Amino acid sequence: SLPVLIIDDGMLDTPAAPLPEVAGDVTDLAYIIFTSGSTGTPKGVMIDHRAAMNTLEDINERFGLNAQDRVFGLSSLSFDLSVYDAFAPFMVGAALVLPEAGREKDPRHWQTVMAHGHVSVWNAVPALMQMLCEYHSGDRMSYPTLRLALLSGDWIPLTLPEQMRERLNETMDIISLGGATECAIWSVYYPIGEVESTWTSIPYGRGLRNQPVYVLNAQLEECPVGVEGEICIGGMGLAQGYLNDAEKTAASFVWREASGERIYRTGDRGRYFADGQVAFLGRNDTQVKVNGYRIELGE
Repeated sequence: SLPVLIIDDGMLDTPAAPLPEVAGDVTDLAYIIFTSGSTGTPKGVMIDHRAAMNTLEDINERFGLNAQDRVFGLSSLSFDLSVYDAFAPFMVGAALVLPEAGREKDPRHWQTVMAHGHVSVWNAVPALMQMLCEYHSGDRMSYPTLRLALLSGDWIPLTLPEQMRERLNETMDIISLGGATECAIWSVYYPIGEVESTWTSIPYGRGLRNQPVYVLNAQLEECPVGVEGEICIGGMGLAQGYLNDAEKTAASFVWREASGERIYRTGDRGRYFADGQVAFLGRNDTQVKVNGYRIELGE
């Protein structure tokens, strides 16, 4: 007694009116993500299509994301790591594998989902990777398809890369990524090989494509090698600014005469290594990171 709909019968005898063309531009707003504010009021970071695509295309090409890959998505949509999860896999025909709602922090569930989904790419904060490694504390090389781990959003413990290779996959590539929400997810990368015994932290690394990274003094001049300064980022990944807050935008996004470009002052402290890479030393203010989120202690 159910009605049957035959699609052919519903075809129009005359063509429907054409859909209007969508006029889009690379400078159109792509998304807004809110981050912690020094006054306790979250700031809406406005990212345009060009900035987001610059990062997504670079990461995909740099680390060879392809149609055979399966990306494990653990990040909330309020956290900008999710921008990579939501768009980058589909740009190359890859798949996004998600945990069940409410089980995003359950490593036993992760194991089942990752094995069933043949996950090959991990993208999450170091604390979640620590949870996975602790869950597999007695195991060795549990994920044969896992080829790439992208770690960002917080300090990476010096012991974590070795644990990952011992317990998850000994041949996997481990990449430290850094940056700010104001610079379209990531701006800096460092491939982690063997952790040297003299290190006090994992190096921050070098700038991604079209994203120069500087260590500058108060006059926005480059600091000599080994001298501490503020990490600043230029190039294509910069946000348009903060939503409805011209004053904060003007304070954080400034013009640098020496390089003839607009830069973002991250508020992070750093210094150059002799090879031009950057070391991350901490914050200039009272912000802290909690699971990758920048939190102002005043909140």
